[in-house]
This record gives sequence, structure tokens and C-alpha cells, in this order.
Amino acid sequence: MRLFFSKYNFLSTLLLVLIVSFVQAQPGQIAIPRIQAMPNLPSPYNVRDWKLVARQYDSLVFDMNASGQYLPLSYKKPAGFNYPENETFGLVTYVGTFSPMGNEGINVLPTLVGSTLAGIDKSDQNGDNYILMAQDFFNKRNGENIYLNNPGGKSGGDWWYDLMPNIFFYQLYDLY
Repeated sequence: MRLFFSKYNFLSTLLLVLIVSFVQAQPGQIAIPRIQAMPNLPSPYNVRDWKLVARQYDSLVFDMNASGQYLPLSYKKPAGFNYPENETFGLVTYVGTFSPMGNEGINVLPTLVGSTLAGIDKSDQNGDNYILMAQDFFNKRNGENIYLNNPGGKSGGDWWYDLMPNIFFYQLYDLY
């Protein structure tokens, strides 16, 4: 029994030493001469304002009164497939198609995530609750009971269309 405890103490001490050695802060960045000789280009370096880009994208995509050759890019329907008591919306899958049947969860849901991360409240934007409207991608009517790429969709055909809408939903769930 004494041998067990001495091995246990030794292993515990060794583990503690290893943890402490890995947790301690590093002394700093190591200078590599060849890397240091590389120029800092471009100068001046200009980082694109991605938050502004996301806000502009939201403004374009959710402008249902936009006019132009391929506009508007989104549409509303008075009743959803899975939640007929709720209004729903969609985005065209490909610019240049005018069929609202191109509505895909892998397009709609990450658009809501991106807009939210850019600071836009999609649960109350100009009186519209896009988060609630996106609930229609949860396929309860056909018994699938998961988020899928299309309202009324079936799972098991393609992992991308089965998995990604759920990942995007959980991002929205975390944000709202």
C-alpha cells in the first residue's frame, strides 16, 4: 500500500511540475533574422472595415423595396410552411434568379448571424423579427424536427444541408 501512495505522490508531483512549466508565460517573441528582414508592406497598411461591409450587405439584402436588374434580393411571405401563424422571409439563392423558391437555410441563417455580429438587431429591424421568421427552417411539420436547408426538407441526402443549418441556428440561439 505504501508503494502505491509513493507512486501516486511522485506522479502527482510530476504532473504538477509539467503543468506549471507549460502554464508559465513565455519570455517573448523570438526574433528570426530572415523574417525581420522582410518589409512591412503595404505601407500604409489599410484594413478593410468588415463591420461596415456587413452593415452595407444587410442594408442591400434586406431592402425589399430595392429596384434594379436583379433586385430585390429578399422577399416576405405571409405564412410559413412549418409555422403558418408566422410571417416568413427568404433570400434568393443566386443573384439573377427571380424565383423565391430558391430560399435556402445555408444562405438565410448565416446572413442573420453576420448582421447580428455587425451590431444589427434582427429580432426588431424596422418592425420585423427576422429571427422568428427564420424559425420556419425548423422542420416540424414533416416530423424531421431539425433545422434543414429548406422548409419542408428531408434529412439524409447531404451532410452539408443537414448539418450547417443547425450550426447556424445554434449561433443565432447563442446571440439571441
